[in-house]
Formats: sequence, structure tokens, C-alpha cells
Amino acid sequence: MKKLLFLPVAGMIGLLFFQATQKPEVETYPELHSLAPDMPANVKAVVDQKCYGCHNAESKNEKGKAKLDWDAFESSKKSKQLAAKGKIREVLEKGEMPPKKFLENKPEGKLSEEELSTLLEWSGGKKKSTD
Repeated sequence: MKKLLFLPVAGMIGLLFFQATQKPEVETYPELHSLAPDMPANVKAVVDQKCYGCHNAESKNEKGKAKLDWDAFESSKKSKQLAAKGKIREVLEKGEMPPKKFLENKPEGKLSEEELSTLLEWSGGKKKSTD
């Protein structure tokens, strides 16, 4: 009699073990959990041309590097990137980047309307109104 009771219990344990070793039916999407989402090519081009010179790990501009380091940005967690994008949007909307003092010496560093629009759209903002 005890042997008959053992069979259903053993069967249940075997079934549980078998299910635990099976792949889940729901696929996981590792790209959704990425810590560093890809930066669109048009944004990267503007950053490389107009921002990276002052905002990188090797920059001599200590203040610019401390405020934003593009090298660290791309490897940071998504939450940190979102916070940085908010700050980027804020300084762009206020017209604080690139700084006026910098543009006095390097007027070619000024963002065109298209470049500004690209960065604002990427950072979650709207194109600056020219009215």
C-alpha cells in the first residue's frame, strides 16, 4: 500500500523537476534590459562635432568634463542617462550650451538650428521656437 502512495508523489516531483528544466514559453528580450541604449547616428554626429571636445574623459576642460562626460554617459545605467538627458535638454533650451565665452573664440562651435533640434528631440524636448 505504501508503494502505491509513493508513485503519485514521485510522479509529481518528477513533473516539477521536468518543468523547472524547460525553457520558459515567454521569450526574454535582452535589448530591453540594456544599460546603455544606442545613440542615434544623427545625435552622435552632432555630439562628436560640437560637444565631445569639452565633454570627454581626456578633456582639459575640467568643468565641462565634470558636468558631462560622453565617454561615461554611454556606459552608464539607463536611469543615469535619462537624468543626464534632462539636464542636457535644460541647458540647450536656456541657450547655455555651447557657452557664449567658448563661442567668442570658436564661433564654428555654434549649434545650427538643425543640430539644436536634433539634440532637443533626442533629449526629450521640443525644437526651440524662433518666434
